[in-house]
Amino acid sequence: MSKEFLPIGSVVQLTDSTGLVMIAGYLPISKRRPGYIWDYSGFRFPIGYTDDEDIYCFDNNQVEVVYAYGYMDIEEEHFTGRLTAAKEQVAEMARQKKEGEAHREEE
Repeated sequence: MSKEFLPIGSVVQLTDSTGLVMIAGYLPISKRRPGYIWDYSGFRFPIGYTDDEDIYCFDNNQVEVVYAYGYMDIEEEHFTGRLTAAKEQVAEMARQKKEGEAHREEE
């Protein structure tokens, strides 16, 4: 892929999957893997959101095929360009939070 982050609304097929997912958000944190920051959140396509259990969290390297790109304009380009730095900041905040919780448990 030419960009590190795909635009919202992009429809992708993930590795080892036959279903499609539409990208709905960036940098989610899920209960499945506490403290880990995923690249994307999304919903089954074309069904969309049904309930909180059907939100997919996945990384860029899990995208096998891009079937459609979401809306792209200059604002989206600037925003996704800043996501890499934002991901690093969110990861650092999550790491500090986890260290703080571990420290409190030790006391």
